[in-house]
Amino acid sequence: MKQKFVRPTIAISHADQAGGAMREIDGWAIELKKYAENLRYNVIDISGPDLTYERMPEILATTKPAALFNFSYGRKTCLMGNPIDGMTKCTLTQGDGMPSNLSVLSGIAVVSYSSFTGGELGERMIKAGCPALVGFKDLFMFVSDGAKTLDVFKKSLLILSERVLRGFPIGEAIERASCDLSKEVVKYKDLKHVSLPLLHDMRSLTLLGDADWGLEPP
Repeated sequence: MKQKFVRPTIAISHADQAGGAMREIDGWAIELKKYAENLRYNVIDISGPDLTYERMPEILATTKPAALFNFSYGRKTCLMGNPIDGMTKCTLTQGDGMPSNLSVLSGIAVVSYSSFTGGELGERMIKAGCPALVGFKDLFMFVSDGAKTLDVFKKSLLILSERVLRGFPIGEAIERASCDLSKEVVKYKDLKHVSLPLLHDMRSLTLLGDADWGLEPP
């Protein structure tokens, strides 16, 4: 069911201090934030010292966004935050050595560019009251090289979130993203190091919850 908001608030969480592959994806979060602000959404940026087990749920509970767009590492039991004193810990968890805090997602839809979010973790989020969730059942894979191959993945996947922000039902947004990925798989079929991760993401991308859920843009 579409939610009606006069001036919707959304949250974008991103591991801006993480190294490795997530450093590449952090640019997607920044780009999406600008896109949402141009559409006149009120955007809550959860990053830096706020991307922790203590702070992220507190911010979500206080601001009550309609949707959370997450860009961080994922495990089968939790989403990960920024490293603190060299250690990366969970932010939202179903109980990975820490008490579950998924209840904070009640009423908040989630689009997560994180490994494993579409599996058991996503199912737990739905049970906790998240109305709809887009994530990956398995690893979230992409290729980054000097030829800007990462842009191929962004072209198919970041537009999913842009469509949600424009008011597409979340089910239609993921269907279109799957079609976009399929086209890129065919386009790059002779470059296996590109086409195979694209195919993997297409098969892993999943929707849990209400396919008709959507935002009403401001």
